Amino acid sequence: MKKHIVLGVTGSISAYKSIEIVRRLIQDEFYVSVVMTKNATNLISPLTFETISHNTVYTSMFEEGSCKNVTHIKLASESDLILIAPTSYNVFGKVSAGIADDLLTSILAAAPPEKVLFAPAMNVHMYENPTMVFNRNQLLKRGYRFIEPDEGPLACGTSGRGRLKDVDSIVQEVKNNFCPALLSHKKILITAGATREYLDPIRYISNTSSGRMGFALAKACHDMGADVTLIAANSHLENPSLKCIRVETVEEMHSEVMKVYPHVDIVFMAAAVSDFKPVQIQSQKIKKTDQVLTLELKQNQDILAELGATKKHQILIGFAAESECLLERAKEKQIRKNADIMIGNDLANFSSMDGSVWIISHEHSAKLQAQSKEELATIILQTLIEQFGLLQNGS
Repeated sequence: MKKHIVLGVTGSISAYKSIEIVRRLIQDEFYVSVVMTKNATNLISPLTFETISHNTVYTSMFEEGSCKNVTHIKLASESDLILIAPTSYNVFGKVSAGIADDLLTSILAAAPPEKVLFAPAMNVHMYENPTMVFNRNQLLKRGYRFIEPDEGPLACGTSGRGRLKDVDSIVQEVKNNFCPALLSHKKILITAGATREYLDPIRYISNTSSGRMGFALAKACHDMGADVTLIAANSHLENPSLKCIRVETVEEMHSEVMKVYPHVDIVFMAAAVSDFKPVQIQSQKIKKTDQVLTLELKQNQDILAELGATKKHQILIGFAAESECLLERAKEKQIRKNADIMIGNDLANFSSMDGSVWIISHEHSAKLQAQSKEELATIILQTLIEQFGLLQNGS
């Protein structure tokens, strides 16, 4: 039986993207009911959504002049998921304050928070407005979920956070909502981001990793029912539904990992960890001179190797970032670090929105094609479970 999605469309300029969301959801065999606010109908004709969804589009509390069907209760109770994409500043304020003065907010008032998924879209200054921040935090505390907006050019001509998440990611979030809880009762540790090793108070050695792959894995594991701890180094990304420990250096990451490691079942070491650090950190800013500046470096702590040497019941999954001979070097690293599985990650994936990887175990390997990292994270987990026996090996 098809899952029933109620798609709420609000008066954000990003409302036109909802047309593609509906098309994709229909393509993926979802049954979609579109609910539009009055402001949304000023941007897009309801007929457009009717044509794409092959279904009634709701715009009023009293469809066809009758309240016999109690539309807001019917849609709240009979749907499997309520996706508000885009969600405007106005709707956030109404839901936070408990206002239900139109069909969409009445549906949200009648639905359990865990059934609702908000995808914000608004100007960066509106998104960062203290009232918006307060409302968002209130909704999180009540159990509502969010698809975090992207950073980038906005319709008003400015740039910043507030851009509606891309359609691929939104559709994947909907799919993830119905993933079986294959990882329930599992405790999972994931590292993400790029560590820094300081030369002086403001300069450091680092890399271009955004942490997107690790954050996507953490979200996908959480969606499959796992108890996830994310240790993130220097990433601007956020995931409010997860426990996230922020660190900067390898030493800080090592300390936090070792606190959690004995108590988890599965570990994904997805962070891009600095292999070297300066022998001496200057307490004052290094001054410019006419002489050649020589940096003396030493090897950093090897967290993955230490985990491999001390693991007991844990399944250890490492990442190998390479610019050449990816498969061969990832296989060698898996053996050398005593990891159960190694994920080969081409350097071209760094700081990108998508990527492809190799998954490597002692027995065999599999290549996953390029796709968004949110989609890739889910495919990685499915592949590990179905082809690599993730849930059969020691956990």
